[in-house]
Amino acid sequence: MSVSASIEISLSKQISRMTILRKLEEFGWSYNDQGKVTFLPIGDEDDFNWQRKCIPTDELLKILAIKDNQGELIGVAMTWKDTNIGGTFLIKKNGTILMSPDINRKVLDVESYNKVTDINWYTTKLVPVFGQLFESISYGEHV
Repeated sequence: MSVSASIEISLSKQISRMTILRKLEEFGWSYNDQGKVTFLPIGDEDDFNWQRKCIPTDELLKILAIKDNQGELIGVAMTWKDTNIGGTFLIKKNGTILMSPDINRKVLDVESYNKVTDINWYTTKLVPVFGQLFESISYGEHV
């Protein structure tokens, strides 16, 4: 049985999407996806044709900046520090951040049912990134 989980973060003031990525990086998120980077390529118009490549971070950031300038949906995988736990981040034009915790998803053991996402773990690693810019977070999970 698969689990679909998503976290949506809204900010009180719109900031650039590259600034959002920079803030995530500064707080401890990295583009390391098992030694590679995973991202939506330039020109991906709702195809979600994720690319997983071994390229330097500066090359990835150039790709993401081009997508930003063209108004495309930015999609990139990020993990927390050296945990290899993370997910795929989508950043919309309006600055809304959607995160799917789908890389080594952190789970809780609830009544012998260990498939429930540990939302507190993710919240403590996402909300502080934005400080006073943070407006709301919503979470959904379907088993």
